[in-house]
This record gives sequence, C-alpha cells and structure tokens, in this order.
Amino acid sequence: MAQPPHTMQLAGRADWALMIAIHDALRRDLDQLLYATSSHASARARWGAFRSHLRFHLAAEHAAMWPRVRPKLAGDSHGQALLDAMDDERQLLGPLQAMIDDAFTIDTDPRRLSRLLARLRTRLASHLAHEEADALPLISQILSPGELGGIAAAIRGGHSTRRARTTVPWALVGASPDIREHALSQLPAPARLLYRTVWLPRYARTASPP
Repeated sequence: MAQPPHTMQLAGRADWALMIAIHDALRRDLDQLLYATSSHASARARWGAFRSHLRFHLAAEHAAMWPRVRPKLAGDSHGQALLDAMDDERQLLGPLQAMIDDAFTIDTDPRRLSRLLARLRTRLASHLAHEEADALPLISQILSPGELGGIAAAIRGGHSTRRARTTVPWALVGASPDIREHALSQLPAPARLLYRTVWLPRYARTASPP
C-alpha cells in the first residue's frame, strides 16, 4: 500500500505522530471513496465508517485540544484568529457530511455524489493542512508534555477501549514505519500489546478492501 503524504514532519517530536496518522487515514479513506468502483451498498458502508472516524476525531479535538489552547493564547490576537479559523473550517464540514448522507440515502445520481465527495475532500484537505502547518506547531510551543499526551489519549479514544481498538489500527495500518512506531510509543504498554495481538489482526480481518 502506498504511503499517503502528510504535510507535517515529525522533526524530532513524537507528540503529533498519532494525529498525523489519523489525518492521513482520513485523506486515504476519502480518496478511496471518491475513486471507488465498488457497489453503491459497499460505498455507503465505507462512507459510514469514514464519517464515524471523522466525527469522532473532530469531536475529540473540540473537547480535548482547543479548550486547552485558547486560554493560553489570551491576548494573542494572531493565535486567537487562528483558533477561530480552525473552528470555522470545522463547521463548514458538517453541512457537506449531511448532504452526502442524504445522497447515499436517496441513491442519488453518482455524478452528484462524486461532486459532493470531491468538495468534502477539498475542504477537509485544506483544514488538515492548515492545522498541521500552523496550529499544531503553535500548540507544541504552549502546551506541556502532559497536556499533549492528554490530547493524544483523547484522539485515540480517551477512556474507551472500544474506540481505541477501532481508531488505532485504522490510523496506523497505512502509516509509514516512523509514524507508526512513534504513535505506538505513546500508548501504554498494555495497549501496545493489545494492538499487536488483538486490535490489528481483527482490523485486518474485517477491513474492506479499497
């Protein structure tokens, strides 16, 4: 499987490895949806899985990352404007997701569905690139290692083992070796063991082919 490019390099920091892997997995899955040649039912199932991952990720950031950051940027007009832009971009994704939901439900013209998916890909790719290029480097400077670790825990599933066992193998299966190893190093030892012995084998058995 070809490795999807990511716009932010590790540069010696492992804090964002899982974030990068999740972003790349979102790009990968949306590209596969856009160019899929599978049946409508199969594409609809893949859309449902993608939408679940995207919604969880955006909600985890909204709950665990941005509230930690905003108070630390009080009085920083540039930083506050960046956070406002992140929120505006996130909110633009919601209506498109709803339109795509409707398009799958009513079995709309494939050309219209393709156009909607392409619009979502453009908006999502722009948002992820903006976050990686501007927001994450800034956040690295103002949050402590413990706070960054809390964000990593939230985006992999928080206290939910059920969510983590889905998110982690999905994000890491297509990641480059350095990203994968950095991300796994952030997991508690029991979770690393579960990833290798249970989560990844289960994902490999159940994941749909591109």
